[in-house]
Amino acid sequence: MKILIKIIYWLLGIVAVLLVVAYLLPRKYSVERIIYIKADKTLIYNLTSNFDKWTLWVPWTKEEDTTAIFEISGPVGQPGATWKWEGKKMGQGEMVATELVPDQLVAYDLSFAQGKYRSKGKIAIIEEDSCKVIWSDEGDLGNNPLNRYMGLFMDRMMGPDFEKGLLKLKELAETRNKWPRIEMTRLPAQLALVVRDSAGPATYSQIMGKAYGEITEFIHASRLKVKGYPFAVYIRWDSTTMFSVMDIGIPVEFANKGKGRIEVVCYPEQKAVKAIYFGPYSKTADAYYALDTYCKESKLEITGGPWEIYVTDPMQEKDSLKWQTDIVFPVK
Repeated sequence: MKILIKIIYWLLGIVAVLLVVAYLLPRKYSVERIIYIKADKTLIYNLTSNFDKWTLWVPWTKEEDTTAIFEISGPVGQPGATWKWEGKKMGQGEMVATELVPDQLVAYDLSFAQGKYRSKGKIAIIEEDSCKVIWSDEGDLGNNPLNRYMGLFMDRMMGPDFEKGLLKLKELAETRNKWPRIEMTRLPAQLALVVRDSAGPATYSQIMGKAYGEITEFIHASRLKVKGYPFAVYIRWDSTTMFSVMDIGIPVEFANKGKGRIEVVCYPEQKAVKAIYFGPYSKTADAYYALDTYCKESKLEITGGPWEIYVTDPMQEKDSLKWQTDIVFPVK
């Protein structure tokens, strides 16, 4: 019996020491990781301020936990935007955006287990020679002694995920930094003189040059006023043969009839997304890929064939690297 009492006292003593040590441990914890990214700060901000795009770079994905169910709600890129998840491996969690400073800061509240564990996180973007990106999380462990001991392991628990995420963010941002500038826009309502024709890899310049020549000649003969840049709308495209059917046109201020194969077409105003590309016409594939990827990630529904608007006249500017072509996708 005396031995049992000694064991009990011994265990109580250990518990007392552990409790004392627990309350000597820091009440708060902080985890921080830093990376330098050679990309535009706005690009980095766009990838970090929109929870829909976090899945492109954070390690907390469906691949990490196949049972996980994700839900994103609230105003995109604004305080109140919410990202929730629940899975066998990842558990239950929620992230709510609290403060967003364009090109500088994304702050959020993070909670796990129905709010039992809470912390505050932020991603700071500091423009230097490269952009310095600081991802941090800090929390108050309260008076629970077990939580105080858990605080000793927070850096080792969260830090590796921060490192993986930042490395992926760096790869993603530096790749996309080479993309043309992409922006939401509206195609204005416009009247245009249009020729519909088809062409293949070896005949685009010839077919389009002929159509523009006919339209330009008609404009001069009819004393019409041009009201915009030449364009082509791709109606059908065969990715195997590289042949397409397209409407080749020039906007005009007014026209009530065409001539021969020249038709007068009235285009309505349309919501659109635009990539501003500089370079030769033969190298636009990357711009199309970027624009298509942007639409998919932004959940934009493409509603018509792509437009190419030829802002730079190649007859006036001989350096093809300076040729500006606006590639436009009409979207819903």
